[in-house]
Amino acid sequence: MIIRQLTKPSGSLSFFLLFLTLFIPFNTILFSGTPLFAKTWYVKPSSEVVIRRGQGNDYKVTGMVRNGVSVELLEEDESYAKVRLADGKEGWMLKRFLSTDPPLEETVISLRSEKEKIEQKANDLTQKLEEVSSTLARTEMELDSTLAEKNLITTNYQTLQRDTTDVVQTKADLGQATAEKESLIKELASIREENKRLKKNTTIKWFLAGGGVLLVGMLLGKMSGQSRRKKSLL
Repeated sequence: MIIRQLTKPSGSLSFFLLFLTLFIPFNTILFSGTPLFAKTWYVKPSSEVVIRRGQGNDYKVTGMVRNGVSVELLEEDESYAKVRLADGKEGWMLKRFLSTDPPLEETVISLRSEKEKIEQKANDLTQKLEEVSSTLARTEMELDSTLAEKNLITTNYQTLQRDTTDVVQTKADLGQATAEKESLIKELASIREENKRLKKNTTIKWFLAGGGVLLVGMLLGKMSGQSRRKKSLL
């Protein structure tokens, strides 16, 4: 496991965390003395902590670790824990200097990273919202244009229906007028034929009348001549 060396916290923060460490009941971090699977633990804020070959101050120091360093927990007892450093060295250290919680600085870095991710997501969502709003505005404009075009088509259709009705009525009127015209033409032809017939009859009548007048005149003339001859004989 790679050791992560973090910046040492300020004095007041170190004192506060050390105070909490000293007064937290040990039974909250005690486990059985049996070996465990390797876990990552962190050195609590403090001065450098020594690593020894065994459990107790009588054993030789094999290394030093500073606060915030991560180590692998190999085995633990009531007061001591066997750990492995990043360089592979193994040893025992007081368990009260270990914690499963990451150092505050690492937590802050993690929170800052999460904050940046959240801000980036917020920016992405804002951009998407603007795009959706723009698309919605364009869609509303297109919808308004479509509705206006629909209304125009409806108006034109209604006008066409009225015009079609007028055309049909005009056609019907034209048909009726044509029929009346044909009837009038036939009637006029009949009147003309009757007029011709009447004219012909009138001519005959006048001819006969003239002939009669002439015949009467001739008869009267003849009768007048005979009368004059009789008078001369007397």
